[in-house]
Parts: sequence; C-alpha cells; structure tokens
Amino acid sequence: MPSTKQVTDPFFRYAARTPFNIAPERGGELAEDIFGSGKWDLRPSETAANFYAVPADKAIYLSYAGLASLWCIAYAAFHVADISSRAQRAPRQAGEAEINIADECAARKVPDYIAYAKALFRADRDWPDDLPPPPITPEFDTPEGRVNNVFFGALSWIMLHEIAHVHHGDVKFLPKDLLVKQEYRADAFATRWILDGAGNGLHREFRVLTIVVALTWLFFFEQTIGAGNDHPAAILRFREAADLFQTGSRSVGLENAGYVLKALLDPTTPAPQFDTSKEVFDWVSSRLEALFPAR
Repeated sequence: MPSTKQVTDPFFRYAARTPFNIAPERGGELAEDIFGSGKWDLRPSETAANFYAVPADKAIYLSYAGLASLWCIAYAAFHVADISSRAQRAPRQAGEAEINIADECAARKVPDYIAYAKALFRADRDWPDDLPPPPITPEFDTPEGRVNNVFFGALSWIMLHEIAHVHHGDVKFLPKDLLVKQEYRADAFATRWILDGAGNGLHREFRVLTIVVALTWLFFFEQTIGAGNDHPAAILRFREAADLFQTGSRSVGLENAGYVLKALLDPTTPAPQFDTSKEVFDWVSSRLEALFPAR
C-alpha cells in the first residue's frame, strides 16, 4: 500500500499556487500586499491529518495525511453533488418523496473514502489498496478533474486561513478567548478573500461550494477528534462563513452545498420538500445546529 506521502506529494508541489488560483483577480494583491518581499515557507508534515501555521517562522505546514483526507472529502462531495443533482432533475416514481442516493454512493465507494478520511485524523495511515488513489493531472473536463478542482478550492480556503495567521502575526500562547478571536479573524480573511471579487455568477457558486467542502472537513475533524479549546466550534465557523455567501435563492452553489452537507453529515434524517436551493441549505444548516451544538 502506498503511503499518504507517496500519494499526495505531487499535490504538495501544486499547493503553493492554490491561493492564487481560487481568486486570480486578487493574485497581485496576494503577492504584493500579503506575501510581500519576505520569504514564506510551505512545508510538509508527516503527522496525522492537520494544517497549521508557525507565524514567527512565516511557515505553513500541510500534512500528507491532511491532504489525503481533504482529497477524500472532496471526492465524496463532488460525487454526492453529481448524483444528487441528476436525481433531483430526473422524473420521480409515483409516490416517491425522497431522493435515495445510497446505492450510487456505495458504488463509487463514497462511504469508504469518508471512513479513510476520518481515520487519518487520528493517525497517518497508508492508502488502502481497495480505494483508487487520486490522479494528479487528469483532464480538466472529467469527473477526476472536477474532483481535483474541488479539492484545490477547499485547500485554498484552508491555506488562506493559515496565511492570515502569518500575515496578522498571530501567536499561540494567549488566553482562550483571544485564541478563538484569532481563528474567527483567519476564517473571515479566507472567506472574504475568496468571495469578495467573485461577482455573482458561476465563479461565486463554485467558490461557495469549495468553502463548504473545507468546512465539511472541519466538521468531520471535530466529530472524530473533538472540539479543542483554542478554536471555535465547527458550527460557529460555519455560521460565520455562510453569512458571507450572498447568493440568490436558487443558487447552484447552495444547492450542491446542501446536498453535500446532508449526505455526508446527516444522511439518515428525512428531508422535507423545498422550492428553492436556499430553503434546502437553510434546513440542512438547522440540522447541523442540532448535530453539532456549539459548546
């Protein structure tokens, strides 16, 4: 079985470009106003799945297990959105109230990828032989290429969060309330950086989805490891980000985000019928409030 390092090291080499690629309209600003002329380092880590910054060293660490787990979540998210959106638009059988995507998800090994992603939060583990590993350079307009696009988009939000810690000179040894405040500020920096110049078209819709995928990774992390004292609860971070989405009631991004959150985090609760994407997203958001109560 290959290690997570063997599988994701090629992704690590592309990672430095992801904060530029997610919001190319702000590339010059990122290069000049954030990175400036000082030397920043992007460093690998062979720990369990995690991402973190050391602001004093201007260093951001991406663990190979973290990249692997995030890719697995992106894989699951893309396929859930793909299966769900097609099922939503297909003719319904008489008396059929709900969309059942379980069989198709199982055929694409979505539960297996999720299980592996969650195991990586506890310890780095070799890539399972029964799960196809991520292709590194698939054709753009293929399912594999779209999975990678979602992965790099989610990674960009995580990296921009860590970039914010370095840019703001955040420190680790502070009272809990100040540490939490730093995390909120870093989240807002990442979300606003991605969305502020996105306009109101498909670019924004895609970016909203990728932010939700990153937040889904955080929900799974909290579900597996528990909530720490130095970070806000995942649901609070989700609330803050969602307040900045600013999409229409029939948003494709919100529609797909709702499918992803429902299928991955609350698969068993029957969902009512709704008329708009925003209604679906708001209902799923309320379910997350119940499943992940703020401490």
